[in-house]
Amino acid sequence: MNAQELLEKYAAGDLDFSRLSLPGIVLQTVDLSEVNLFESDLTLANLEQTNLEGAELNLANLSWAKLKQTNLCRANLNGASLHRAFLVGADLSEAYLIDADLSEANLEEAILQGAFLTSANLTNANLSRANLSKASLTGVSLNHANLVGADLTETDLTRANLTCADLTDADLTGANLTGAKLNWANLSNAKFVGVNLTGVYFSAAGGIEDSILIG
Repeated sequence: MNAQELLEKYAAGDLDFSRLSLPGIVLQTVDLSEVNLFESDLTLANLEQTNLEGAELNLANLSWAKLKQTNLCRANLNGASLHRAFLVGADLSEAYLIDADLSEANLEEAILQGAFLTSANLTNANLSRANLSKASLTGVSLNHANLVGADLTETDLTRANLTCADLTDADLTGANLTGAKLNWANLSNAKFVGVNLTGVYFSAAGGIEDSILIG
């Protein structure tokens, strides 16, 4: 199926495009809200600035996909592969990304407010200046992740692995870091006001002396 056929079917009211092979498809700046792309192959797809609000993308393959400024609010991306996906400025507010693979993804300035990322893989991901406020990051892997200037206020980072992550200038006010690993992390100028640090591992973490550690 090509892009034109898909858009025509969608316009006719067909929302089910599950388990399709659509590598490299270009669906840029179109409205595909509530579309069902469950387990579809969207490798290298161009979905920039597309409206995918409430879309079913669970178990879909979006590796290397272009998703700059894409609207993915409340989308279901559980178990999806977003390895090296380009998500700069994307809106993932309240999206479901449980067990998703976001390793090496570029999420610079992305909005993940209230998103569900339990056990997601964000190893080597770029989350600089991303908004993760009130997101659920329980058990997430953020090894070597770039979280410079990220908003992590009231975020649940219980048992999160932040080994070697860069949290320079990050705001973790009111966050829950119970049992989290911050070994070798860069905490320069990070704000830890009102943070739950029960059982946190700080071995060889740098910049603690420059952080605001209150409560």
